Amino acid sequence: MDLNNGSTKKPLNVSVIDDDKIIRTILVRIIKAMAFEDYELDLEVFEDGLQFFETRRLGAEGEHFLIIDGVMPVMDGMEVLQKVKKIGVGRNIHVLMLTGRKNKLDIERALKLGADDYMTKPFSIKELQARIERLIKRMK
Repeated sequence: MDLNNGSTKKPLNVSVIDDDKIIRTILVRIIKAMAFEDYELDLEVFEDGLQFFETRRLGAEGEHFLIIDGVMPVMDGMEVLQKVKKIGVGRNIHVLMLTGRKNKLDIERALKLGADDYMTKPFSIKELQARIERLIKRMK
Protein backbone atom coordinates (compact mmCIF):
# COMPACT_ATOMS: atom_id res chain seq x y z
CA MET A 1 0.00 0.00 0.00
CA ASP A 2 1.40 3.37 -1.05
CA LEU A 3 1.08 5.85 1.81
CA ASN A 4 2.26 8.75 -0.36
CA ASN A 5 -0.64 8.44 -2.82
CA GLY A 6 1.84 7.75 -5.60
CA SER A 7 3.71 10.94 -4.77
CA THR A 8 7.28 11.07 -5.96
CA LYS A 9 8.14 14.53 -4.72
CA LYS A 10 11.78 15.52 -4.87
CA PRO A 11 13.44 17.18 -1.89
CA LEU A 12 13.69 20.98 -2.21
CA ASN A 13 16.24 22.36 0.22
CA VAL A 14 15.51 26.04 0.72
CA SER A 15 18.11 27.93 2.74
CA VAL A 16 17.61 31.50 3.91
CA ILE A 17 20.94 33.11 4.81
CA ASP A 18 20.38 36.55 6.34
CA ASP A 19 21.60 38.20 9.54
CA ASP A 20 18.33 40.16 9.99
CA LYS A 21 15.83 38.21 12.11
CA ILE A 22 12.85 40.18 10.74
CA ILE A 23 13.83 39.43 7.13
CA ARG A 24 14.34 35.74 7.99
CA THR A 25 10.87 35.62 9.58
CA ILE A 26 9.24 37.29 6.55
CA LEU A 27 11.00 34.92 4.14
CA VAL A 28 9.98 31.84 6.15
CA ARG A 29 6.33 32.98 6.11
CA ILE A 30 6.42 33.63 2.35
CA ILE A 31 8.02 30.28 1.54
CA LYS A 32 5.81 28.24 3.89
CA ALA A 33 2.73 29.80 2.29
CA MET A 34 3.79 28.67 -1.19
CA ALA A 35 2.64 25.43 -2.80
CA PHE A 36 5.31 23.21 -4.31
CA GLU A 37 3.64 20.56 -6.48
CA ASP A 38 6.76 18.61 -7.39
CA TYR A 39 8.79 19.16 -4.24
CA GLU A 40 8.91 18.24 -0.58
CA LEU A 41 10.01 21.44 1.18
CA ASP A 42 12.94 21.36 3.61
CA LEU A 43 13.41 24.92 4.85
CA GLU A 44 16.25 26.09 7.10
CA VAL A 45 17.42 29.54 8.15
CA PHE A 46 20.95 30.71 8.92
CA GLU A 47 22.23 33.93 10.49
CA ASP A 48 25.40 33.97 8.40
CA GLY A 49 27.28 32.14 5.69
CA LEU A 50 29.68 30.42 8.06
CA GLN A 51 26.77 28.84 9.97
CA PHE A 52 25.32 27.67 6.63
CA PHE A 53 28.55 25.99 5.51
CA GLU A 54 29.19 24.41 8.92
CA THR A 55 25.95 22.40 8.56
CA ARG A 56 27.12 20.94 5.22
CA ARG A 57 23.62 21.63 3.91
CA LEU A 58 24.73 21.63 0.28
CA GLY A 59 25.46 17.92 0.69
CA ALA A 60 21.77 17.17 1.24
CA GLU A 61 20.04 15.21 -1.52
CA GLY A 62 17.71 17.11 -3.83
CA GLU A 63 17.47 20.54 -5.37
CA HIS A 64 18.83 23.59 -3.57
CA PHE A 65 17.40 27.10 -3.54
CA LEU A 66 19.26 29.75 -1.56
CA ILE A 67 18.23 33.26 -0.61
CA ILE A 68 21.38 35.12 0.39
CA ASP A 69 21.72 38.54 1.97
CA GLY A 70 24.56 40.54 0.45
CA VAL A 71 25.73 42.30 3.61
CA MET A 72 26.41 40.07 6.61
CA PRO A 73 29.04 39.85 9.33
CA VAL A 74 31.56 36.98 9.36
CA MET A 75 31.04 36.01 5.71
CA ASP A 76 29.68 38.51 3.19
CA GLY A 77 26.93 37.37 0.79
CA MET A 78 29.22 37.59 -2.23
CA GLU A 79 31.69 35.28 -0.48
CA VAL A 80 28.86 32.85 0.29
CA LEU A 81 27.72 32.93 -3.35
CA GLN A 82 31.25 32.37 -4.62
CA LYS A 83 31.82 29.41 -2.28
CA VAL A 84 28.40 27.88 -3.07
CA LYS A 85 29.10 27.98 -6.79
CA LYS A 86 32.57 26.50 -6.27
CA ILE A 87 31.32 23.65 -4.07
CA GLY A 88 28.23 23.01 -6.16
CA VAL A 89 29.83 22.84 -9.62
CA GLY A 90 27.60 20.81 -11.91
CA ARG A 91 24.73 20.74 -9.41
CA ASN A 92 21.34 22.37 -9.66
CA ILE A 93 21.70 25.15 -7.09
CA HIS A 94 19.66 28.30 -7.62
CA VAL A 95 20.48 31.53 -5.80
CA LEU A 96 18.47 34.68 -5.22
CA MET A 97 20.49 37.55 -3.80
CA LEU A 98 18.30 39.70 -1.55
CA THR A 99 20.36 42.65 -0.41
CA GLY A 100 20.57 46.32 0.40
CA ARG A 101 23.42 46.67 -2.11
CA LYS A 102 22.00 48.69 -4.99
CA ASN A 103 25.31 49.50 -6.71
CA LYS A 104 25.34 48.37 -10.36
CA LEU A 105 28.81 46.86 -9.88
CA ASP A 106 27.56 44.70 -6.99
CA ILE A 107 24.60 43.51 -9.06
CA GLU A 108 26.84 42.75 -12.04
CA ARG A 109 29.35 40.91 -9.84
CA ALA A 110 26.66 38.75 -8.21
CA LEU A 111 25.19 37.78 -11.57
CA LYS A 112 28.65 36.98 -12.95
CA LEU A 113 29.37 34.84 -9.88
CA GLY A 114 26.26 32.79 -10.65
CA ALA A 115 23.28 34.37 -8.89
CA ASP A 116 20.06 33.53 -10.74
CA ASP A 117 18.32 36.71 -9.63
CA TYR A 118 19.08 39.86 -7.63
CA MET A 119 16.60 41.85 -5.62
CA THR A 120 17.26 44.91 -3.48
CA LYS A 121 15.89 45.79 -0.06
CA PRO A 122 13.43 47.17 0.77
CA PHE A 123 11.36 44.82 -1.36
CA SER A 124 7.78 44.12 -2.32
CA ILE A 125 6.60 40.85 -0.76
CA LYS A 126 4.44 40.06 -3.82
CA GLU A 127 7.35 40.66 -6.21
CA LEU A 128 9.68 38.56 -4.06
CA GLN A 129 7.16 35.72 -3.98
CA ALA A 130 6.75 35.89 -7.77
CA ARG A 131 10.53 35.78 -8.28
CA ILE A 132 10.92 32.80 -5.92
CA GLU A 133 8.10 30.92 -7.68
CA ARG A 134 9.63 31.65 -11.10
CA LEU A 135 13.07 30.44 -10.06
CA ILE A 136 11.75 27.25 -8.48
CA LYS A 137 9.62 26.45 -11.55
CA ARG A 138 12.78 26.71 -13.67
CA MET A 139 14.47 24.07 -11.52
CA LYS A 140 12.44 21.22 -13.00
